[in-house]
Amino acid sequence: MEEIYIYLIIALVSFGASMLTFFSGFGLGTMLLPAFCLFMPVELAVLSTAMVHILNNILKFILIRKLIDKNVLLSFGISAVLAAFIGAKLNGFLGAEGMEYQLSIFQINYRVDILSFIIGVLMILFAILDFIPWSSRLTIGKRHFVTGGFLSGFFGGLSGHQGALRAAFLAKSNLSAEIFISTSVCLSLLIDMVRIPIYLVSNEASVYGYWETISLACIFAFTGSFLGKRLFTKKKIRNVRMIVALFLFVMGTGMVFGLI
Repeated sequence: MEEIYIYLIIALVSFGASMLTFFSGFGLGTMLLPAFCLFMPVELAVLSTAMVHILNNILKFILIRKLIDKNVLLSFGISAVLAAFIGAKLNGFLGAEGMEYQLSIFQINYRVDILSFIIGVLMILFAILDFIPWSSRLTIGKRHFVTGGFLSGFFGGLSGHQGALRAAFLAKSNLSAEIFISTSVCLSLLIDMVRIPIYLVSNEASVYGYWETISLACIFAFTGSFLGKRLFTKKKIRNVRMIVALFLFVMGTGMVFGLI
């Protein structure tokens, strides 16, 4: 009976986090990763998020593939793909080695996984950026596309945090909204195609023990994304966005201090 309750919680959290992307302003990966971290090891949470992410990206790519700007795709995508490989390999190395550090709070010792620490710090940084008004207006010129591709690809491979960095670098590319979205989806899909096989190799033994959990989470998260796209307009609601940013901050802090 307890197992049924766990699966029910997994399904609801995955579905709810995915639905929230349509009016919180956060991307699917950003929302799902902390939710998945609640009920599986961080390296498997990254893998599960990536699997949902690539399904979502494949669907989008099929619908809007004809609008992609090939020049931007090449100038931004080559370094992004190479860096995604590096980031994903680092993810696998940190997860496999089980590197830890020890933290003492109020005379209580905590052992914190290094990968959890890094991803927790990234969550905190992205949450803080969302509280800063000028961060949403941050843009970087075309001459830095190679750098932007590398940074977004590296963090995309390491933890899945790629969308915000990519948007900051592509914002001044003078693309129409449709072409901007199409090109971003293609870049994101390329990064997913690079990182997921590496995650699977690194977590091959663990995946078999969590395949039911991962499958259930993926199905309900993808269902939430699929239905949300049809039921809601892509409208950002400030209060919801702040609540979600606070959730990311709390989750990130918990991971940094070994509480999650």
